[in-house]
Amino acid sequence: MKKNFFLCLMFMVSCTVTAQTFTMSKKCRVLIDSANVMLKEKKFQLALVAFLAIEKSCSTKDAKEAAVIGKAEAYNGLGKYNEAISASDAALKVTKNKSLSAFFQKAIAQNKTGQVEASKATFANVIALTEKNQDTKARASNYALLSLLNYRQLNEKDSAVFYLDKAIGLDPANTNFYIQKGGMLVDDKNYDDAFLQYDMAVEKGRTDIDMYEIRASARIKMVQEKYQTTNTQELRSKMNATEKEQVCIELKKVLTIGLRNMQYDMFASMVCK
Repeated sequence: MKKNFFLCLMFMVSCTVTAQTFTMSKKCRVLIDSANVMLKEKKFQLALVAFLAIEKSCSTKDAKEAAVIGKAEAYNGLGKYNEAISASDAALKVTKNKSLSAFFQKAIAQNKTGQVEASKATFANVIALTEKNQDTKARASNYALLSLLNYRQLNEKDSAVFYLDKAIGLDPANTNFYIQKGGMLVDDKNYDDAFLQYDMAVEKGRTDIDMYEIRASARIKMVQEKYQTTNTQELRSKMNATEKEQVCIELKKVLTIGLRNMQYDMFASMVCK
């Protein structure tokens, strides 16, 4: 799967929660996406440094919000819970107490510092922000974000699936939700069910290059994990006919529609005849 898909999704839905307008520069968006990748990879110190730099260099309100929320998660990852609470409070001030992500990070930090009742009260704000939202599509995005946060930070897979299913029920036309669910299934090495979700996204109109890159990446990951190698020549000799067909269908599609990727080109030329 694309390396930073979940983090881009998190950024997208958190902005839906706060109803901010995307005013930041392209450069700042790229910096934030890069820092979010560091969070996903649990490189918390590097992420913190990146978010501190973003906070100084990106001046728009939505960029600063993303930076302080990112800082809060990085501080939680580093076990610096008091700093995480301070960063969460800063994000809540910027958003006038409307940031679901900020409340979530604060609840985690409070729980880790033994403030159990305060943590419950803070998490209640997360639920309230979600359930009281009268905009069905925004409420669905809130549930998708709750799913993502539970999955990534708390490793609560059952809760993640529960919230994501609620999101899909509210807004079944949103293809991002099927891609998110597919990504969770890929992480669990359940590729057949993952591709059912990806197929659903395609059926509902998600046919851009990103969609097919996600699919190609998942197929390659599938065989790399099965055969415990990233060496293309080894994979070519070990894959069965069905696996080669599955990988090559996705590779040929994404390369045909214009993806430039040397690794995929090489794989296709060696495996897909």
